[in-house]
Amino acid sequence: MKPPIILMIESNGEAVELARFALWRQNFHCVLQWYDEADAAIERLLPRRQEGQVQLPGMIFLDPGMMENNGLDFIEAMRAGRNTRAVPIVVFPDSDYPPEMPALLEAGAVEYLLKPETAQQYMDVVVDRARRWSKRRRRRDSAAVKADGDV
Repeated sequence: MKPPIILMIESNGEAVELARFALWRQNFHCVLQWYDEADAAIERLLPRRQEGQVQLPGMIFLDPGMMENNGLDFIEAMRAGRNTRAVPIVVFPDSDYPPEMPALLEAGAVEYLLKPETAQQYMDVVVDRARRWSKRRRRRDSAAVKADGDV
């Protein structure tokens, strides 16, 4: 079984490296992919997935602060894709961002979580969410495999 992919859409490379270190330190086996633009992630995920060439991420951390409409277009595009709509998207803005954006949750994000101020808290949150959402995704995938096998 391939390790899950965790996708980060984040403009701050240091934040990505801190997440990578946290996952490694907790022995969480995954592939951490990073895009600094949501449009690049959409271009990579949607068309190629239709051709069957791309393994979908197990979850996505989305920093909305770097996008024109706070990531709403990205979330809507992911939810519109037949194969991508089940990928959990955690909106993960900087701590000085607005405390809640209901439109992003209504569009299909599973969680809106402000980034913690300290490096240790940040690492703890990244690992916690990666574990939480990858478990849910694995359960859903194994249920789909069982359903396909029963047919």
